[in-house]
Amino acid sequence: MKIQINRRHLSLAVAVFILYLAISYWPSVAKLLSRVFSAAMPLLIGCVLAYIVNLLLKQYEHLFARIFKMARARKFQRAFGIVASYVTIVLIIVLVIHLVIPELIRCIRLLVANHSHVVNHFVAYFQQNSQFKDLWRNFDPRHLNWSKYGKYLTSGFGGTFKTVMSTASSIVSGVTTAVIAIFFSIYLLVYKEKLAGQAMKLLDAYLGKVKMPLMHVLKTFDRCYSSYIVGQCKDAAILGFACFVGMTILCLPYAAMIGAVTCFTALIPIIGAILGASVGVVLIFAVSPVKALIFLVFIIVLQQFDNRITYPLVVGSSLGLPSVWVFAAVITGGGFSGILGMMLTVPLFAAVYQLVGENIRHRQTKQKRERQND
Repeated sequence: MKIQINRRHLSLAVAVFILYLAISYWPSVAKLLSRVFSAAMPLLIGCVLAYIVNLLLKQYEHLFARIFKMARARKFQRAFGIVASYVTIVLIIVLVIHLVIPELIRCIRLLVANHSHVVNHFVAYFQQNSQFKDLWRNFDPRHLNWSKYGKYLTSGFGGTFKTVMSTASSIVSGVTTAVIAIFFSIYLLVYKEKLAGQAMKLLDAYLGKVKMPLMHVLKTFDRCYSSYIVGQCKDAAILGFACFVGMTILCLPYAAMIGAVTCFTALIPIIGAILGASVGVVLIFAVSPVKALIFLVFIIVLQQFDNRITYPLVVGSSLGLPSVWVFAAVITGGGFSGILGMMLTVPLFAAVYQLVGENIRHRQTKQKRERQND
């Protein structure tokens, strides 16, 4: 009697066996996955960087095509777009550093100058305290155990040396990761059409039946993330510039620095506005409590104007995510990955919300048709 083995059943048995091995040897599997993830981290960062830069690249390529309409100029379109995109990002970073760092140094100097009397008070307290005076009088270098303190100094030097070497190794590793990520992102942007074609061939070969639903899911995620990134950046830039102009008109200090900080914190949903306002209030309060109160009133009015007018006009309803789910996404993302998680989970929730809504509407339509046929 011949036993016919179904190919589908064989694949299921192999998958179950692999799952059993992964559960039984989970510590080894987890260690292997951690090493693979660590080794692939520069490539993953490069993919994320390429996705963000591609949003700028499309705009620059469209601008290049409108300006240079000759066929010979088209071969330089991609190179121009990539160079212009990265130069734009570098200029933004340099501009923010130029605005923030000098103002921050000036603020620290002002804080130290205003609170120098506190330091003098502590010094005077230690000088006048009788216990510290007695301790200092009893301090005799001839009675010290130099061998004991020599061991402490040696161990301390060794610990310091290890800390310095660890810090240097982390810096070199970070720089290497950044360089690899940038070059990999450039490679992805140069050959993005070729790589997309290869991915489509793989989907046709191995996932032909689920290709269309999978592509719909991927396009939904891409639309949500691109709309969120572009919309948030535009709204943050408008909010930061409006904060700078308003503070300049009101003659408030640190207008450039707080405007830049507000621009960056505005990228974080819900929490970002509170963070930006808190930083501004603390810095201005060191100069003048009255001006800090004026700034607090101004920033509340500005944020209300942004939430009710600017944000809906700039971002619109592209995400289509109710506010309660935005709040849930921010809390969930913050619990997993902090600020980065807050920024990434909002478009993730938006994409899932749209896909679930489409599936529910499809099922409801199907049920209505079945009832009508019955």
